[in-house]
Amino acid sequence: MTLKAPKKPIDFSKVEELRKEMMLTIENMASLFGVTRATYHFWLKGKPLRPSNDEYVRVMLKKLLTAYMEHSWPSPEVRAMDSKQRKERLDVL
Repeated sequence: MTLKAPKKPIDFSKVEELRKEMMLTIENMASLFGVTRATYHFWLKGKPLRPSNDEYVRVMLKKLLTAYMEHSWPSPEVRAMDSKQRKERLDVL
């Protein structure tokens, strides 16, 4: 039997840094993670994620990091968009 090492908790202060760098709103992040804004705020305050949310959030964070690193998000074109347009553009990546 192999034991999995427990996953390190997600550091939401770093998630917030990424959110701001990517010019996304808290509403955008909550939508991307499939939760309410209130839940996202709870996570910012240190409330642990449910196991069912944890894996999904980790997958989405990898996608966001890929967009940021490999697609140079946000490009100058994206910077000129409003938050709704940025989220829609991000959804198609």
